[in-house]
Amino acid sequence: MSSMVKGSQLRTVDFGLQVLKAAQLLPQTTTATLFTVTGGRVAITSLVGTISTVIGAGAVTMSLGVAPTVGTANNAGIAALTTTLAAKEAGTNLWLPPVVGAALLFGTNAGTPAQIPPNYYVVTTGTVTWTTAAASTTGAVSWALTYIPLDTGASVS
Repeated sequence: MSSMVKGSQLRTVDFGLQVLKAAQLLPQTTTATLFTVTGGRVAITSLVGTISTVIGAGAVTMSLGVAPTVGTANNAGIAALTTTLAAKEAGTNLWLPPVVGAALLFGTNAGTPAQIPPNYYVVTTGTVTWTTAAASTTGAVSWALTYIPLDTGASVS
């Protein structure tokens, strides 16, 4: 029996709108923008990264933060630094912790599924950022974010 509801429609009902980011090279001991929030507040319902190019052998750690248009940025406001991501293989997932500001979670390898916690992260106009605390000669991550606009006209790109 076929379903009359498409998978993308179910995702929208369960998690809201989706924004995909193609593989991006790791920021090298700096902070870089992942997503831009415009028009007001949004509730991030999920954020999953997938390593697309193996991460180098250095002691690379990563955090996710928020840089609001008004107010002070927090490089670990969403997820604090991970333990090292050194030599993580392509296909390994990264995902949000169940508590704001806890360490970013990641799989042992590509065979470890990501978990989507049942909580939302409310952010306002500005950017969602990622920061690495050590340089890596290699490494890239693609990202999928889902969100629900809380204010009329709010969106993520």
